[in-house]
Amino acid sequence: MKTKNEPSGPPMEEYEGSTMKILLISPLPPPPGGITTWTEKYVEWAKDHSICAEVVNNAVIGGRATHLGSKREISSEIQRTRRILTELKRKISMCRPDAVHLNSPCGRFGIMRDYLCALAVKKKGIPVIVHFRCNIEDQINNSRLSLYFFKKLAASANSILVLNSPSKEFVLKHARRDSRQVANFIDDDYVIEQPKPISPEIRKVLFVGNVLESKGAKEIVSAASDFPGTEFILAGPVEDKVSSLNAPGNVRLLRKQIPHEEIRDLLDEADVFLFPSYTEGFSNAMLEAMARGVPIIATGVGANADMIEDSGGMLVRAGSVPDIVHSLRSISPASVRERMSRWNVNKVRDAYLINRVMECLIGIYDEVINDERKYGKVHMDLVSNSL
Repeated sequence: MKTKNEPSGPPMEEYEGSTMKILLISPLPPPPGGITTWTEKYVEWAKDHSICAEVVNNAVIGGRATHLGSKREISSEIQRTRRILTELKRKISMCRPDAVHLNSPCGRFGIMRDYLCALAVKKKGIPVIVHFRCNIEDQINNSRLSLYFFKKLAASANSILVLNSPSKEFVLKHARRDSRQVANFIDDDYVIEQPKPISPEIRKVLFVGNVLESKGAKEIVSAASDFPGTEFILAGPVEDKVSSLNAPGNVRLLRKQIPHEEIRDLLDEADVFLFPSYTEGFSNAMLEAMARGVPIIATGVGANADMIEDSGGMLVRAGSVPDIVHSLRSISPASVRERMSRWNVNKVRDAYLINRVMECLIGIYDEVINDERKYGKVHMDLVSNSL
């Protein structure tokens, strides 16, 4: 019989029967979002493939968990850090993982907390894979303190993963470490089976996600004025600053968290997916649009250029309404959008299906775990000297 203070969780024999035990430091809902969905899908896939994946939930708490655009509260961040470190130590003791996968968003406070987590893992002699889930340079944002802890965190990692090419270059330049680019994934059944019907003209332009200034919402509203016959739909919770904009009549704000099934329907009705975000790691919303065969117009930030290359859409400069207007006119011919649609679906099938991405991750885990068993003490000495 369990005592009151005994850790809860799966029975130990469940861990022992797994082919691999991974402890994932990553957020779970609430609040909902791309990375929380990724975490849930990761755990589900792992279970189906005889891999034990335990999660230390590092999701935001306080006002940031309930209200879009809320500012960070120091007291909440301290409480959050204590909770994460306590849970991390408990889970390490409980499931004795082969490796820890740490998802780091590289925020100013988060990068320090992630470094503390990595240290706690390394002290137990467990290899840690650090996955920078952002466009690193944008998050570091010329902060000397953030850069300092970024270097420390990178030095502690047995393996470094990034989401996009700019982040890979940043790691090489500032941490002097090589890294591997591991993208987000998507379920096979989300990919459109038949070619997307292409309308003769652009009737609906869609944005999906939190409707924020930093996501380019103001630019979408401004660009809509040049296309009065086209409906511009912004699907997602709306920031107060965006709600107060004087939007033209052809702009529709859905103002809520959209269920996944409804997002698919919106994508299937859309002629163009418009994503003028100022910064991005790897956009799940854009990935879903590609999977449904929607041509893309996006800023050339984060993984956006990696995703559509020069074939799945057009890239625009962040903050540039003229670029958006020009791109919408450039892809107005149905033949252009048809080529982009087919290319996007093929790219998703080739690069982003969940089995392909997860098998890549498992290969990295195997390599790191085997190296730790062979050279663990040597690596620990190198890490200790660099910290």
